[in-house]
Amino acid sequence: MRRFWIGGIGPIALVLASCGSATQTPTASPTSHPASTGTPAPTPSPTPAGPLAACLTAPSGGTSAPWGFGVTEGSQVEVLSTSGTVLNTAAAATYPITVPVPVGVGQAGIYLYDESTGELTVLGKSGAAQDLGTITPTGGWNGADSISLAESPNGQCWVFVVNSYGTNQAATSQIYVGGTGVAPTLVTTLTRSNTAGGGYQALRWDASGVLLGADPTGVGGAGPFIGEGYSLSTVVRMDPQTGALSSPLCSSGRFADEAADGTLACLTGVGTDTKILVTPPGGSTTTIDTGSDTAGLVSFVGGSSFLTYCTSAAASSGWSEALLSVALGGSSPPPTTLIPDSAGDEFDGSLAWFRLVGTTSIAEILGGSGPTSLAEVNLTTGQATDIARADSLLGVL
Repeated sequence: MRRFWIGGIGPIALVLASCGSATQTPTASPTSHPASTGTPAPTPSPTPAGPLAACLTAPSGGTSAPWGFGVTEGSQVEVLSTSGTVLNTAAAATYPITVPVPVGVGQAGIYLYDESTGELTVLGKSGAAQDLGTITPTGGWNGADSISLAESPNGQCWVFVVNSYGTNQAATSQIYVGGTGVAPTLVTTLTRSNTAGGGYQALRWDASGVLLGADPTGVGGAGPFIGEGYSLSTVVRMDPQTGALSSPLCSSGRFADEAADGTLACLTGVGTDTKILVTPPGGSTTTIDTGSDTAGLVSFVGGSSFLTYCTSAAASSGWSEALLSVALGGSSPPPTTLIPDSAGDEFDGSLAWFRLVGTTSIAEILGGSGPTSLAEVNLTTGQATDIARADSLLGVL
C-alpha cells in the first residue's frame, strides 16, 4: 500500500494527521524506544557545502508570514489565498496514482511528484507547475512505498525522501536535496529494520536542520488516521549537508513537537493515560495531564509559551474529539478546552485536519458527517470561521 506524506510546512507545522484515535496497545508506563538512527550507505559521498549554500542561508527578514493554503478539492489541488480565494489549481490525486501526487508544501506552493516519470514540480500562485528536476527511486517505481518533502526555511531548497521496503520490512530511505540552482542530489541512504521504526519521513526543515520521523509499518489499528501520523516513535535531526543524524529527540515516549528554541514535547502513557512532557533546553520538565487515553497533534504556538493539542476517544457514532490549549510557565498548567468533545462519522471527527497559522489561529478541516471546509479557529475563544470549502488541508503556504 502506498502512503504519501505531507510534511515540511515550516517551523510551525507537523506531518499531516487526523485529530482522531487509532487502536493502540495500552501501555502502563512510558516506553523507551530504540536509539537506532539509521545506517548511512557507503556511497554516495555527502554533498559538498558549496551547492547547498543557497539552502542554508537564513531567510531575510525572519520567518515569512503565511500567504495562503494548499488544499485538495475533488480530483485537484488548489492554492488558496488566506481569504479563501482560489489562486491556482492542478489535477492531482493520492489514489489511484494516475496523476502527480502532492508530497509537500512551502513558501513556493504545493509540491507535486509524478511517480511514472519521476518529475518533481511546484504549483505556485499562478501559471503551470514549475519543473524542479527528476528523481528516480533506486529499485524502480514498484519499490517506492512512501514519498515526502520539506522546504528549507528560506524557501530556496527542499529535502525529498523516498522509502522502499525489502524482505522482513527492512526500510531503505533515499534522501535528496535540491532547489534553486541545486540539481536533485542524493545526500545519503539510510537503512533500518521495521522493528527499529522503518523508513523515515521528512517532517520539516528549520534553522537547525531537517526533522525525520518514523514509526513501524504494518502495525494495524482502526480509526481516522494511521498511527505514525499522530505521534512518532522516532524523530531525529539530519544535517542536510552531510546526512549525519542525531540521536532520537525523545529518548522516552513518543515525539510530539519541537519549538524554535529547542523546547521538546513528548507523549507518554499513550493508550492509557496520556501526558505531554514539555522540556526546554537545559531546563526542568513540565507535565501536562491530557485527561485522555489518546492525545496528539501537539503544536507550540508563539515560541514555546503556548501549546495546543487534541484528545480523542471512541464514541458510539465514531470518534469523540476535542481541541485544547495550555499556557506554559507553571509546574502543572491547567488546560483550556477550546472546542469540546464532538463525535464524527466512522472515519473522521469534527477536527479532522488542522495546522497552525501564526500565533492566534488554526486552519482546520471541519469533517464529521457534514460537508468539509477550511476554517480558522481563534485560540482564545475557540470560535471557528469558515474560509473555503475543501476536502483536505495539505498545509500552510
